[in-house]
Amino acid sequence: MLLESARDLGPVIREHADQAERDRRPAGAVMDGLREAGLQRMFVARSLGGHEVDPVTYARVAEVIAGFDSVAGWALQLGNHVAWWSARLPKAGVEAIYGNGPNVMIAGAFHPPLKAIEAEDGYRLTGRAPLASNIHDADWLLLSGIVMDGDQPRMSDGVPELLQFIVSASEVDILDTWHSLGMRGTDSNDVTVDGVIVPTSRTFPLAPGFQPGPHFDGPLYRFPGMGAVATIFTPVLLAIGRGVIEAFRDLALEKTPLGYTRKIRERTYVQAQLGQAEAMLRSARALFYETISEAWERTLKDEPSTLERNAGLMMAGTHAGQTVAKVAEMLHGLAGTSGIYTGSRLERHFRDAHTLRHHGFVSANRFETVGQVRLGLEPEFALVRI
Repeated sequence: MLLESARDLGPVIREHADQAERDRRPAGAVMDGLREAGLQRMFVARSLGGHEVDPVTYARVAEVIAGFDSVAGWALQLGNHVAWWSARLPKAGVEAIYGNGPNVMIAGAFHPPLKAIEAEDGYRLTGRAPLASNIHDADWLLLSGIVMDGDQPRMSDGVPELLQFIVSASEVDILDTWHSLGMRGTDSNDVTVDGVIVPTSRTFPLAPGFQPGPHFDGPLYRFPGMGAVATIFTPVLLAIGRGVIEAFRDLALEKTPLGYTRKIRERTYVQAQLGQAEAMLRSARALFYETISEAWERTLKDEPSTLERNAGLMMAGTHAGQTVAKVAEMLHGLAGTSGIYTGSRLERHFRDAHTLRHHGFVSANRFETVGQVRLGLEPEFALVRI
């Protein structure tokens, strides 16, 4: 049903894709469509009015939406990403956020962490954070913060005490900073907060172990954090990769390059490169779906997710991100000047792929994290334990 609803949204998403690029935020008609189809509450608990779908279903829906436009696929995290993390909140915080219904839009700006000073019944949060995607459509905002004792971080087990804070979007200032290479329609601007008081009920520690709240007793909320992150981000990348290949194929059927009498498609080098690109993308996609499917099966059996398994989930997402960027570079290079013009589908996919490849959870640096785990070393990227 959700997949069918996603496919039905194709015409309106495609119609407004160029508008999102120009306005640097998703079109209102697209956001309304995602909400009305129930796609912004796939990870919201059933007891709160959501669908509470499994990660594999979410990924397939997101891949369909992103196939129409990467911006729309990215916008799905606004109602879903933090819905999953909300299982770690106290009951009062969850009910404050979802008290008016399940279609709650929550942006996130994860790094760098802000300064949090303990106050009565909560914390005083101050600082600036970039990349708060879809911030103008958000009701709430998830921010990271380090608890401070004076000018020094409060230490816990030898590391700074890091908390997550959910702040009302009305309490933040938005800075117009999102002038980017790609993913231009994602409204990923900077935000600032100045001494905003966040009650303890809207905070949670970012730690591996936690006791899910009363709304979150389903297996979805026991799924590994690295799996949830991969499920949210990777389908958008895979859809971009498919878009690159299809856009190049359409071009190759028609274009005769300078100095040749044959169309691009008749050159053996081009044929081989396209075949290789297809294999690369399909392999990355297969690894991703195999990895999250296995993780979901383990979750249903209540098996723990080990550090190595978490690293495997991270690897699948990272491999997809870096592979899609390579596919985009290969085929964009074969397109010649046809790929340099704004408005070209290939140009758009190329920009989007090379923007998302730098996201902190799928950047090439994460391969180092995977290698550290495989070699029995302590991973510097501690979030792989979540």
